[in-house]
Amino acid sequence: MGWFDLGRSEGFPSQYPDHRTPVTIDVLEAGFLCAFFILLFCFYISLPSPRWKENAFLFIRVTVSLVIGLCIMLANFGQEWEVSHIRTKTPYRVGTGHEIVADIGVNIGLRSVNVTLKSEPDGSLANEVINYNERFEWAWDQGRFGFGPYAGHLQQQFRAAQYRGTPLPILWVIDYFVIDGEGYRFGRFYRTAGWYTHILVWAAFPCWLLAAILFRSVIRYGGYCLFLCGFLLVFANIIWSVIRNPSPLHIPFEDAVITMKYGASYWLCLCTGIICMILSIVIILMDANYDESISIFFGVDPLTCLDEYILSQSEIQLMRDKTKVTPDIPMSEIQPSTSAAKNALVDDLQTVFMKRKSSIQFKGAAQKLRKAHRKRKEDEQPLYGNMETIRKHEAKGDSPSPV
Repeated sequence: MGWFDLGRSEGFPSQYPDHRTPVTIDVLEAGFLCAFFILLFCFYISLPSPRWKENAFLFIRVTVSLVIGLCIMLANFGQEWEVSHIRTKTPYRVGTGHEIVADIGVNIGLRSVNVTLKSEPDGSLANEVINYNERFEWAWDQGRFGFGPYAGHLQQQFRAAQYRGTPLPILWVIDYFVIDGEGYRFGRFYRTAGWYTHILVWAAFPCWLLAAILFRSVIRYGGYCLFLCGFLLVFANIIWSVIRNPSPLHIPFEDAVITMKYGASYWLCLCTGIICMILSIVIILMDANYDESISIFFGVDPLTCLDEYILSQSEIQLMRDKTKVTPDIPMSEIQPSTSAAKNALVDDLQTVFMKRKSSIQFKGAAQKLRKAHRKRKEDEQPLYGNMETIRKHEAKGDSPSPV
C-alpha cells in the first residue's frame, strides 16, 4: 500500500462529479466589505484611551472617511446601476416545449449585465434545480459585427452560452444587448455609458485619497479635493443617465415586461457625491471663519494656519488703517509675536502672525499702495529756474514760475 492508495481500488486519481451551487453574493463586493470591516475593527480596538475628546474626533473622521471610500468602490464595481425583477411563465429550454413559472432578474453594472433565473422544481424536470446567475461582460471594445473571433466580448460570451445550453429566458434577455443595428443598440449605449461613468468614479477615488492626506496638513485644500470628489461622483450619475440609451429598455415576456430602473449602486453614487460636496462646503466655511476649532477637530496644530511676517511700523499702520487699505482683514487676525510688540513704536521691525488668506490680501493691498506711490512720484514735475530770479520772486512774495 502506498501513501495515496487508501480508499482507492483503481490505479488512477479519484474523479468527483460537478458540485454546482447557485451564486448568492458578488465576490468582489464581498471582498470590499470584508476589507472595510477589517480596517474598521482594527481601528476601533486601538482607539480607547483617556483622551476621550480627541478620540471622539478621530472616531468621526476615520469612520466617515472609510465609509466614503467604501461607497466609491461599491459604486464603481456594483452590479445594480439599473435593475428589474419579474415573475412570469416562460419556456425553459429550446425545443422541449416545457414551460416554467420563474423569477427573472436583470442587474446592469458599469462593466457587465447579470441575469438571474430561479424557479421551484415541479417534478417534470427530474428534480433539476433551476437557480441560475449568469454574467455577461462587455468591457470594453465593441468589436466587429457578428460572433466571430473579432467580435465583442459580449457577443462571444452569448454564443458560448448558446453552445452550453443556457436556459432560454437568459438568452432572450441577453439577445437585446447583443443586437447592434437599427433601433436595437442597447448594448452599445450601456457599454459607452459604463465606460465614461467608470472613468469618472475612478477619478473620484484619488481625490478622496488626496482629501484624506491634506486634512492632516492644509485643511482648506482637503476641502477642495473632497468637493471635487463629490462633483465627479454626481457628474458620473449625470453621464450614465444621459448616455445609457435614448429609449428605455423593455423586454417582454408572457405575463410581464422587464422595465429597467435605477438601482442601489446608482443611488449610492449619487448620495455619496452629494454628501461629499456638503461636507466640503462646511469644512471650507469652518476653515475661513473658525479655523482654530476646525484645526482641533482634524488634529492639526492651529499655528500651521498662520504665516510669520516681519513688518515695519509703516506696514503695520497700513494694516490698522482698515478704511484706507483693506477693510476685509479684521485686526483680530494680526497677532504680535510678543507682548512688547503690542505697544506702538517699540522697535522698527516687528514679527506678526497672520492667517494665510489675510496675508495674501495684505500683499495685494501693499503692492497696490507701492505702485500708486511710485506713480505719484513719476507724475511730479521737477522745478528748474534761475536762482537770482527765484530770490527776486521770494523777496516780492510771489511764487517762482518754472522755466
